[in-house]
Amino acid sequence: MNDRAPASAPVSRVPVPSAPPAVPVAGARALRRGALWAGLLFLPATVFVWIAAVATERGGRCLTYGTCGDVPGGLFQATLVVAGVAWLAALTTPGGAPPSRVRWAALWTLIAAELFFLCLVLGHYTG
Repeated sequence: MNDRAPASAPVSRVPVPSAPPAVPVAGARALRRGALWAGLLFLPATVFVWIAAVATERGGRCLTYGTCGDVPGGLFQATLVVAGVAWLAALTTPGGAPPSRVRWAALWTLIAAELFFLCLVLGHYTG
């Protein structure tokens, strides 16, 4: 009969294109943009709240005579640490994958910590 091995399909020498680079997912981009803006606007918001607090009668008295409200310094620092960690967690979202629920939670934690810090500043000068 036939003693030859069956012929295999011819080997193609054409290079196979690699997968296209990961396109940033719209949700990941929105998450990073929101976290970036929340972090960058924190200092101007703090200055604005401080000016608004000092512009009141109690705030002016606090600044002039030192009769400010009692807010523990550790609470200020803890709020800033929480906001910083949440900011980093929200900013490190990979661009090619949809953001996880943890990253979205980090963004909302960042916003909540910043708002709490601004309330502490306001309460310190007007309380």
